[in-house]
Amino acid sequence: MTSSRFREAGTAATLDALEQARSDPGLAREVEAFLREPYATAPPPVAELQRGADERFAEHLQPLMVPVEGRRFEMGTRDGDAAHFCGETPEHAVELSPYAISAVPVNNELYAAFDPRRERPPAERSLPVVDVTWVEAMLFAIWVGCTLPSEAEWEFACGGGSSSQWCCEDERELHRYAWYSESSDGHAHDVATREPNELGLYDLHGNVWEWCADTYAEDFYQRSPVEDPMNTSPDPRVATSKVCRGGSFHALAEMCRTRYRQNEPSDSWASDLGFRVVRRGPLVEGMGR
Repeated sequence: MTSSRFREAGTAATLDALEQARSDPGLAREVEAFLREPYATAPPPVAELQRGADERFAEHLQPLMVPVEGRRFEMGTRDGDAAHFCGETPEHAVELSPYAISAVPVNNELYAAFDPRRERPPAERSLPVVDVTWVEAMLFAIWVGCTLPSEAEWEFACGGGSSSQWCCEDERELHRYAWYSESSDGHAHDVATREPNELGLYDLHGNVWEWCADTYAEDFYQRSPVEDPMNTSPDPRVATSKVCRGGSFHALAEMCRTRYRQNEPSDSWASDLGFRVVRRGPLVEGMGR
């Protein structure tokens, strides 16, 4: 359960930021700037959201976070593979620094602490939060001292750096790990009600699509840097398409693949689109579940 003190932290500052999220391009610009330099002095209203963020993280997010060791892996799909879509090629080397990622997507109960207007009945509180724009997802992440995962961080977390298409070796086993078109009965399910992958992470395949930090570009893999790649918007004054990953309860197995790339306009929202959060750098040291 989310404590009353945590709920009371859904202050006027958070509501003011949310009011701007769907109407003010300037807020998107500030959020993009935070992605580039998350430890720099942030302008308002981002700075307002950061006040108390470490305390909120320690009390309510840290127990959900799974540390991921930095390492090198092959991201994307080989050119010769028969099935690839939306800029999955070429396969390319990526080196990630250590980070921690939430074991589950953000659920309704946790998001309602940030935005009390999103309070849900008890039976719906463990469902993944949906109908949030990319900026709204980022605002929540900042509020709890986190950010959205880069596309590379998300892909590694999903597949554990393996060459398999899913966290399991065989598509016939996907129903054990994913709520998708063949198992979901057409609706979202409570988080962490399928089996976790080898890193202890739930719902990376199916249930809801998940926003990533990156601006989508079909050719990004052709020019991606090796170390900690993230494609940020060249002009944050303009709404851009952001990467979303993992498939949803509507998706076919193909769309739930570890390497499948999808994108949506940053100012859009959908009933099967949510997010999870990451925490990076020195703030990850000593973290454990």
